Amino acid sequence: MKILVTGGTGRVGANLVTRLLAKGHDVRSFVYPGDASRAHKLDVFATVETVTGDLRNLDEVRSAVKGVDAIVHLAAAFGGPFDNRQYLDINAMGTLNLLESVRAECPNLHRFVYACTEAIYWKLEDYGRYFEEPITEDMVARYHQMPYFLTKWIGEELAMAYYHQYDVPATSFRFSTIIEPSEFFNEDGVPDRLAFSSVYERYKSMKSSDPDTQAMLDDLRAQWTGQDQLLLNRNPNGVPHKQHFCDVRDIARGLVLGIEKEEAVGEEFTLGGDAVIDWGEAVPWLAERYNLSFADARTPEANYFTLDLTKIQTRLGFKSKHDLVNIVETAEAIRRGEETDVVPTGVRYGES
Repeated sequence: MKILVTGGTGRVGANLVTRLLAKGHDVRSFVYPGDASRAHKLDVFATVETVTGDLRNLDEVRSAVKGVDAIVHLAAAFGGPFDNRQYLDINAMGTLNLLESVRAECPNLHRFVYACTEAIYWKLEDYGRYFEEPITEDMVARYHQMPYFLTKWIGEELAMAYYHQYDVPATSFRFSTIIEPSEFFNEDGVPDRLAFSSVYERYKSMKSSDPDTQAMLDDLRAQWTGQDQLLLNRNPNGVPHKQHFCDVRDIARGLVLGIEKEEAVGEEFTLGGDAVIDWGEAVPWLAERYNLSFADARTPEANYFTLDLTKIQTRLGFKSKHDLVNIVETAEAIRRGEETDVVPTGVRYGES
């Protein structure tokens, strides 16, 4: 098949493209002009056609979808130089432009795969996320935070509405937080997701009128020495943080199933992996592995959840391959300069 991948040179996109090529597909990669630093990432592949365009430009989108058999829509405003209006234009209206272009140019489209986010499960009225039981697909929150969470949810609603109303063969995958192994360590060689420095930067200037919250903040700042280390981060109730992650390679494998499996059409799936990180277990293990010290502190924002993957496992046959140990080993191999099966993310929104 000829498959259009929007955001084809991004973190997920490039790792998906290599897997599509291995299955014998041809790929058209749709690249945002403001992401010039990664625009040529796929030039080494003869069967990848790279086109530059903006999701907000209907003519450019219609041109991109012409002649394709399937679309994987990954491109989105995320962490870039965009305000709330631009997020809405890119993530929501950009998705609408794709869907309208499909109606006009691709009457026999095999699949439209939409990339959504686990964040549509987070309740806007809560500070953080704390779930005693695994999260299932029916636990979507009523309200969503701007700009990213809400605009991605709108995109999913559009994709599924076009399935029910116009027979666009759409499916949506709600990604758990992605770990790409080349990004596992920060510049100081500390595992970034569990580093004290990132937590300190977030809370160093925060003040609270609640005595318990202020006590947390004071204790956190008192433990900061100016030199990075690991942090055994705890919820306000003292329970260590726990979060469901997914290796980028497993995200790509799930998306391939979305293209291949008819059971995906008209359905939403939570896409997570085997990388469930419990700070109470992972921090001491990583500290010993890398001879790092670690602090132990509560922080105000709750973070405790796992994802129920029963639906994607039973209906699509998804099986993840990469747990935390495998991610760490791959990250170490990349640091040693060894070749792996990961396409590094690269610098986003940079110059060519």
